[in-house]
Amino acid sequence: MAKYSLLREEARRAWRELRGSELSAGRTAVAVAIGLFIGSQPIFGCHTPLVLLLCLWFRLDAAIAWVAANISNPLFAPALLTAEVQVGAYLRTGRWLRLYEKMSWAQALSDFPEYMFLGAPVVGLALAALGGGLIFVLVTLKRRRAPLQQSSRMEPYRLPGDAPPWVHAVERVAGRYSPPEGATPAQRTRFHYVRFKLLGDPIARLIADIAGDRPGALGEVLDIGTGAGQLPILLLELGRAERARGFDWDRAKIEDARRAAGGGSGAPLPRSSESPGAQRAAHAAPPLDAEFWCADAREAELGTADTVLLIDLLHYFRVEEQDAILRRAAAAVRPGGRLLVREADTERGLRSSITLLEERVFTALRFNRGERVRFRPAREIVALLEQLGFSCETMPAWGKTPFSNVLIVGSRAQR
Repeated sequence: MAKYSLLREEARRAWRELRGSELSAGRTAVAVAIGLFIGSQPIFGCHTPLVLLLCLWFRLDAAIAWVAANISNPLFAPALLTAEVQVGAYLRTGRWLRLYEKMSWAQALSDFPEYMFLGAPVVGLALAALGGGLIFVLVTLKRRRAPLQQSSRMEPYRLPGDAPPWVHAVERVAGRYSPPEGATPAQRTRFHYVRFKLLGDPIARLIADIAGDRPGALGEVLDIGTGAGQLPILLLELGRAERARGFDWDRAKIEDARRAAGGGSGAPLPRSSESPGAQRAAHAAPPLDAEFWCADAREAELGTADTVLLIDLLHYFRVEEQDAILRRAAAAVRPGGRLLVREADTERGLRSSITLLEERVFTALRFNRGERVRFRPAREIVALLEQLGFSCETMPAWGKTPFSNVLIVGSRAQR
């Protein structure tokens, strides 16, 4: 058997996602209609992105829609563009354009684009109605003739059993953020975001292994600025944390974290041959010993924990606020515990410049809801923690990325 390959499995998953949720006559017809309409519009170079966006959003078959969108191929494009120009001319002037009449280049360059953009939506709608209707009839007739052989349900993607335990753990965590059936586009987006974040960001693996792989190695975990809570939930899923608490000032993300920790929406469905009761039992994720709440890192009550996390948080505050947060986080670490700080180091040359640009872009787009971006040298953070009685180690945390992230491990001695 072929050895497990993450790249190969991601390609299989992507193909399954592109095929949509089911192949019913209605959904197949809609996919064809969308493809024909988009493909007939004179927005060359944008057809494929638009098809993928709409089909992924509505869980339609993007492969079928993409084939339909290729109606604007060189074989059909002359007839298609001519029809659009003619329809646009009729809508604009009330008469069909007589192409055999002599026309100046200036007039042609002025009128033809206007006619084409005016007629394209009308021609596109007509093609969508005709093509979608024809496909609906054909698929319906085919299903009636062979109902047993033509199932409309698409089998969900399943991670192979030989995938590494780490990948399976990430899959289970991501499955808590999206139901196996009837997921909204936002839920599917959150599912894939959690997967990509935990698989692609080296910080998750670094933190999970920082104290070894024995059960409960990290003790109780407090995650300051937890976002949607995927990191502490992963630590609980792996058994590295005994209990987890986390807070963030983004209420929507905290609601996602609470739902996920409470059992979420379940893992991918088991095989359809199982009974409904067995299916429900198989994908019901057990609740976790986790608590999430909405608060500001500058004011929240922290309590104490064995492992305190400050991951990609400090740079959203002024330097004096960063120092205050560090002091409060350090005070929350129990004897023998640790404070883990992941930040971008400003003394890593080109890596630091790339990281600053990336953070400013995502903050400007409001994907990261920080007040500002203020990075500082990692040695300043280390110096403050050492003043507070911690012994510190700084290790690279950028993995294969171009960024300058480092993980500062501050350890507090046993009393």
